[in-house]
Amino acid sequence: MRLNGVSVGLAVAGLIVLGVADVATSQSQAEVAKLLRVEWEMVTDACCPPRLVGYVYNASTYRIGSVRLRVETLDDANHVLRETLTWIYVSVPARSRGHFSLRRPSGGEAFRLTVESFVLIAHEATDETP
Repeated sequence: MRLNGVSVGLAVAGLIVLGVADVATSQSQAEVAKLLRVEWEMVTDACCPPRLVGYVYNASTYRIGSVRLRVETLDDANHVLRETLTWIYVSVPARSRGHFSLRRPSGGEAFRLTVESFVLIAHEATDETP
């Protein structure tokens, strides 16, 4: 069957391929997410506002970028008082880390930072052989 000069079977096959590609990407995204971690410290310098400074560690074989961090302000019992999402525009190579610095939220002395989302940029070759 043809529709506007295009085979319907070909169009359906194309949609199936796109669907499979999308599933493969989302599976990779979930796998990569498990291999990310954040280490940070509070920094107070006379020249600048208080900051949270650290690294996003990427143990995967994918370069990632456009990382969004969830910053939770905690009370003394580690209950969340407030949370914010903030973008850190870094490109973190595979099996490496990327530096960030962000303004410390007011109203708290304890914080928890986690990766909320990111963009897979590319699968990178590694020195390891399969």
